[in-house]
Amino acid sequence: MNNPTINIMLVEDNPGDARLIGELLKDVRGGCYTLDHVGRLSEGTEHIKRGTVDVILLDLGLPDCSGLDGLTAVKGIADQVPIVVLTGLDDEAVAVTAVKIGAQDYLVKGQVDGNLLWRSIRYAIERKQLEQKLAFVATHDNLTGLPNRFLLQDRLALATSQAERTSKKLAVLMLDLDQFKKVNDTLGHSMGDELLKAASERLTGIVRGYDTVARLGGDEFIILLTEISAVAEAAEICGRIIELFRKPFILNQNIVNVTTSIGIAVYPDHGKDAESLLKNADTAMYEVKGSGRCNFAICREVE
Repeated sequence: MNNPTINIMLVEDNPGDARLIGELLKDVRGGCYTLDHVGRLSEGTEHIKRGTVDVILLDLGLPDCSGLDGLTAVKGIADQVPIVVLTGLDDEAVAVTAVKIGAQDYLVKGQVDGNLLWRSIRYAIERKQLEQKLAFVATHDNLTGLPNRFLLQDRLALATSQAERTSKKLAVLMLDLDQFKKVNDTLGHSMGDELLKAASERLTGIVRGYDTVARLGGDEFIILLTEISAVAEAAEICGRIIELFRKPFILNQNIVNVTTSIGIAVYPDHGKDAESLLKNADTAMYEVKGSGRCNFAICREVE
């Protein structure tokens, strides 16, 4: 089985050092890679934007961005790409700080051979992948893959802050599945899980790509609609969701019919922070459930 090719971007302003690093990698047996060399950080930006970089070897003595400022700048434009600092600066304190900022490793020129460099590159990629997996698990629901309550709170806080600056509205839709308990009781919890996954797919398919669909737990979902001009926009989407959920779900050859009830709270009319918006959307949703389900309601005006 062939090893995947690793696309390495070397950011190094010294041509001699760049040639030496290239020679070190050539000596590695079984190493499958491409090496792109740029002399300035600005030159590597386009490579990063194209998504053709798997790992970055970064010198800290660049003409356009030197020292740890260079590392911070790279993190700002390539946060998902593992970084190995490869520098002539043999300073333990700088090395520790570099790792804290986000470098996966810190190597000193003249103290590495090809095998050590190659091993550092491979381990950096593996550590970054593990870091990303752990971050995803911490911020996403393990059943549906949707953002969980913690990530939703972050996005909602950011959205309200942006809405305040731009004087635009946003809407929080709180919804759950009507009679979901009946599905669990009659068809089993595994079928209930399949229903939740299918429902999450329907919801993500109906909103805009930059909106957020999150699962709070159980059969409760939140939709965050950003940059809306009026409450009517949120109401229109709720209407589409109601109609979509009137269609039966086909789960493992079982026909499952469930509807949904939705409560709407709009910034800044019904709250100016995440907590009040969620609370008021929840209140509106329970008003729907108390009056027959399978509908939506807009939060009453908040004084």
